[in-house]
Amino acid sequence: MKTDRAYLQSLGTLQVLAIISVVIGHFWVKNNEFLNSVGVSFCFVYSGFFTAMHHQFGAGYGLRDHCRFMWGKLARLYPLHVLAIVLNIIVMLLTGMTSGLSLKVLVAHLTLLSPWIPDQAYYFGYNPVAWFICVLFFLYLMAPLVIRLLRRLNIVLQVIVAITLLLLEFYCGYSTETGSGSSMLNAYQLYQFPPIRLLDFGTGVVLFNLMQTMWRRLPKTGLTPWASTLIEIAAIVSFVALFVVGQLWLHPHCFRAFCTSAPAIIVLFGAFALTAGSKGLISNILSIQPLTWLSRMGAEIYLLQFSVFFALSPLCRWAGIADNTYLHIPLVLITLCLVSWLVHKAWVQPLSHLLQRSWK
Repeated sequence: MKTDRAYLQSLGTLQVLAIISVVIGHFWVKNNEFLNSVGVSFCFVYSGFFTAMHHQFGAGYGLRDHCRFMWGKLARLYPLHVLAIVLNIIVMLLTGMTSGLSLKVLVAHLTLLSPWIPDQAYYFGYNPVAWFICVLFFLYLMAPLVIRLLRRLNIVLQVIVAITLLLLEFYCGYSTETGSGSSMLNAYQLYQFPPIRLLDFGTGVVLFNLMQTMWRRLPKTGLTPWASTLIEIAAIVSFVALFVVGQLWLHPHCFRAFCTSAPAIIVLFGAFALTAGSKGLISNILSIQPLTWLSRMGAEIYLLQFSVFFALSPLCRWAGIADNTYLHIPLVLITLCLVSWLVHKAWVQPLSHLLQRSWK
């Protein structure tokens, strides 16, 4: 089965929709822990899936190869990471939020160490979402080890290992206030601490390996469009049902555990990966412009959300729409997408190409 990125465009669109859901959760949703957990976890699973798909990390893969791999990731994401911090500092200075300025926090962000420090001043710091990129670099650093270890196991054992780790996380993180679980892990350890996110990343790797097995067993003609559409609709209905259950029935301390959102993510991700060979109606909708355009700028939308939101806040208050979500949300999201496109074209792409050529 063909497995290039364009072929799985629906998953790229789902990722950017997950990012937009996180943006909405940050600024307009109360009790947003579960919503944000699902969106962020989906992005980590996505990274594991596509890293496993595009990189074999075979026996001949050595230190120089991994340095080249990491340099490619740095060239794509680090200039954006730095720019997002600079823009946030400018917004902080213009809006009078100077109490949050700290040279130590800035150094922690620039050296990608902020999520390793269990202090909100550091892992939120200048850009409250920058911890995600710092964790992502750690996951890429560990990718050869994770992918090689999992590929040594047959697919059944991979699934058993993933389920076991999810149950262990559920037990360690569930709040004792509800009468269940040990509460051995706190919110920071479940959410920002880089090693815990190896579970999300590894789940993405297992999903890819499982999808490979299922793709091989599909008829050469693949699924019919009607069958694909039914699978996609069933996946969305299941996802919504699992999301509602998680949002309404689980204790807030548990919302931050990947284990609680994993079933919803796996159902949605797996279904659209399965129907990639013969797209259903929903996959075709997810593959149209401007959704494909947005999917190329997911990192920009994610990292620039706070600078755009707080830069627009004085204008929204002046216009009297700060409390009108029907006007405020579209204004911020449209501006965020336009700024992301400008940054992608004028900063990220040119600098990324320059840095990648410098390695050669």
